[in-house]
Amino acid sequence: MEPITLISTAIALATPYLIKAGESVAEKIGEDIWNLIKKPFAKGNSNLSIDINNKEEKERLINLLIEEVSKNSSFKDELEVAVNKSQEELNAYYQQNINNNGQIEKQINIQNNTGNIQM
Repeated sequence: MEPITLISTAIALATPYLIKAGESVAEKIGEDIWNLIKKPFAKGNSNLSIDINNKEEKERLINLLIEEVSKNSSFKDELEVAVNKSQEELNAYYQQNINNNGQIEKQINIQNNTGNIQM
């Protein structure tokens, strides 16, 4: 996974925790991801905080993380495993099944969305 994609996904997963909103499952996942994100910075700044609604602070955090994953492959690997696991947990929790006994002309089952989707 590319560093910017990995970092953007990690920030998106941590957002519910940072703004104290969302389902308890998403909050727990967000908390775990956030604790992992701030782990490499614990020595330099144990009180890493961010206002996720502040664009400049969010960009500063993304830049710090890009720098960290570029120089620390074990952190990158650990973050990638956590992001993938979190996405799987959220997909399992929020999976929606629609059943219809009527006459169906087209049925589309969407599990994961990537790229341009046209219908």
